[in-house]
Amino acid sequence: MDLVTCMLSYGLACSAPAKPADPEPLPAVDDFAGAEPVAEKGAASKLLAKVQKFYDDTTDFESTFKQTYVHPVYGTKTVSDGTLRVKKPGKMVWDYQGEDNPDFWVDGNTVRVVERDTKQVLRKDVDSSDFAGAEKFLFGGRQLLDDFKVRIAGEKLIKRYGQPAHTVVQMQPLKKSPHYQQLLLVVDDATGRVDAFVVLNGDGSTNHFVLSGVKRNGGLGDDAFVFVKPKGFTEIEG
Repeated sequence: MDLVTCMLSYGLACSAPAKPADPEPLPAVDDFAGAEPVAEKGAASKLLAKVQKFYDDTTDFESTFKQTYVHPVYGTKTVSDGTLRVKKPGKMVWDYQGEDNPDFWVDGNTVRVVERDTKQVLRKDVDSSDFAGAEKFLFGGRQLLDDFKVRIAGEKLIKRYGQPAHTVVQMQPLKKSPHYQQLLLVVDDATGRVDAFVVLNGDGSTNHFVLSGVKRNGGLGDDAFVFVKPKGFTEIEG
């Protein structure tokens, strides 16, 4: 799988060395078709409204993240760490630790992938790449309620991805995406903050992001989002 394919399927660190995956089978992505867990009617939509309110009131956002990418077919599991920065309108940086992983810069309608091993910067339109689909909640607005069918996740998904005092919301895009099949948001019940999210891909792979050390409305300056092409790198359309 090449880097661009990994990026578009949210396999952001596919190029990193892999180790054997957890032998426990992953929940199937078509679990959405099963019986919905017992919950208050409209509970998922109400929680997503709380999520959107939290991020509507957020002007900038910074956290560390841990990403676990699992591909059960190939038997691989890759764990990566880094820092996430977000600022409205439409600015986002995934700054990975280590030389093996690319960094991702999103500014308005453009996403740039910085490949250190090839000394290339791949530039692509955000809409055509669908890169920001899973991160829409970070910018607020009605995208979550308007673009997805939602429900409270079932027991298997909660057992694997849940956290205490959090609710796991399972989401399926109303418009079929070529890059992923479903999303999970792990939402803090008290605040509506998303402390983890999971991308369930069509090939059976999963990308699990856990956010920690969250700093909200800390006054991040625009200079933290200005992309400067590294010396000796070539920028191309990806």
